[in-house]
Amino acid sequence: MRRIGALCAAAVLAVAGVAHGEEVYSGIDLSSFEQEIEALPEVTESPYCDVGCLSEKPCRRFYITGLTGASFASFTAPNDPGLGIDTEGTVFAAGAAVGMSLERQRGRLRLEVEGLGRDVYAEPFVSDPRTEVMLTNNWSVTANLWRDFMFTDRFGIYAGGGLGGGGYKLGERTIATGDTIYADAKGAFAWQVGAGLIYELTDRLTVDVSYRYYELDTIQQSSFVTPNQFSSSEVMVGLRLYEPFRHWRK
Repeated sequence: MRRIGALCAAAVLAVAGVAHGEEVYSGIDLSSFEQEIEALPEVTESPYCDVGCLSEKPCRRFYITGLTGASFASFTAPNDPGLGIDTEGTVFAAGAAVGMSLERQRGRLRLEVEGLGRDVYAEPFVSDPRTEVMLTNNWSVTANLWRDFMFTDRFGIYAGGGLGGGGYKLGERTIATGDTIYADAKGAFAWQVGAGLIYELTDRLTVDVSYRYYELDTIQQSSFVTPNQFSSSEVMVGLRLYEPFRHWRK
């Protein structure tokens, strides 16, 4: 009987302890934790943020540019200035460029490859006006770096330059008969610097007017021709189209 009474007393104490535990640990209040979660900022879908691009436009845009203008050129013999072939003339120039524009806070940085061709250069020798120096197949390809600075949403300026190569085919023509003797076409290192004005017609279409100074390194056409050099001051008009293939992706 004593053992049975002890068991009953233990059972009563256990039930009382459970009841007391339910009163003490009646539940955990999660309302404040839920409020803190709701207050957290929403996570964007983008895995990263390009802090260098503060424009509403895409940070990187492909573009193509058409170029045309006048090349105020000179052809000289720098090692023999008394030879009399130093001439000056104006020729037509045209070409195109493809590049990538990187938007910046106050403009953009543009990396591009540009190719230009120039019309036939034909000017009389200073020492013999009856004979012309002729340059044909006059070309250049340069890798350019331009920095645009925008003053308004549409108007700005840019400056920069490029390095590359160029060349031409040198000839000598007798004006009276039209007979021409050509040396082999040669190429050399080329460089240019320039600056221009920008006007954005639309978000994708931009027109610019620029001045460039372009120069080819000295070329030795043959052992019978004195080393010569071509350089020019060029005024170019460009029409630049951003994202030209955008509608193809739709």
